[in-house]
Amino acid sequence: MILGITGISGSGKHTAADFLKQKGWVVLDADKIAHYLYRPYTSLWKAIVKEFGEDILTEKDKIDRQKLGKIVFNTNNPEALLTLNKITHPEIKRYLKDELYHLRKKPNIIIIAALWKEIGILGLCDKMLLINANKDLAFDRIKKRDGIEKEMYNIRIKNQIIPPNPDFTVDNEGDFQELYKSLNQLPIQTK
Repeated sequence: MILGITGISGSGKHTAADFLKQKGWVVLDADKIAHYLYRPYTSLWKAIVKEFGEDILTEKDKIDRQKLGKIVFNTNNPEALLTLNKITHPEIKRYLKDELYHLRKKPNIIIIAALWKEIGILGLCDKMLLINANKDLAFDRIKKRDGIEKEMYNIRIKNQIIPPNPDFTVDNEGDFQELYKSLNQLPIQTK
């Protein structure tokens, strides 16, 4: 089974995936794949630098995701995020397809993506799991992790669409044990 996991930032997608990984699932994380594809001098890196300028680079020519984030999550420039997504999402989907091909003999694979629709993972997955959390709780988690403010968080999640008909939904508004218990009750095959 290929299981897509989605939810807004701070909902607990990665916590759920880490739990299933301990049960033998292979995890493909769209965000980590994007980080990998942003490596200096790759075709994706070149396209992003061409579009957003060399000011987004560190001294070692890496893309500074905070600098890029300030540009693409700027309320005065809503087109910037759409432009970045048009550049990155086809590359992420291509990479995911390649990885799925190489992992085709693995029985259970997870794809984590907040922007599931934009990347197009729905067609790659057998089932979709939505990890649900109220926005205030999710923001508190992200603020602790990333140190961002509420306005930036709201801009970030504005484009994170919840799938209309996920196959499974797990509410994650309690502690780890409650989440793990809910995940254990899902009718999915685990080792």
